[in-house]
Amino acid sequence: MITLKLDTTEAKKARVEITKDDQKLLVSLGESPLPTIDKALSEAHIKLTEIDQFTSNPGPGSFTGVRIGAAVVNTLNYALNKNVELIEPLYE
Repeated sequence: MITLKLDTTEAKKARVEITKDDQKLLVSLGESPLPTIDKALSEAHIKLTEIDQFTSNPGPGSFTGVRIGAAVVNTLNYALNKNVELIEPLYE
């Protein structure tokens, strides 16, 4: 299972983590979620349609950031008919 985890809880920061069968493939950082997702998928040589699950960090963090992350993964879920789940923070 390939999972895309999106964390937008910090202001002007987006963190995307791609995992396959619970093994981290790639972590990508950027200022905006959509370009960061695009960059991560490109670097991992994975198509958006290959993602099995989209997750978003529920916080704590910036209210607006949390809402942006939720909106992005909900939109991807709707467009691709995939699963959306909340996750624990991505910080190591």
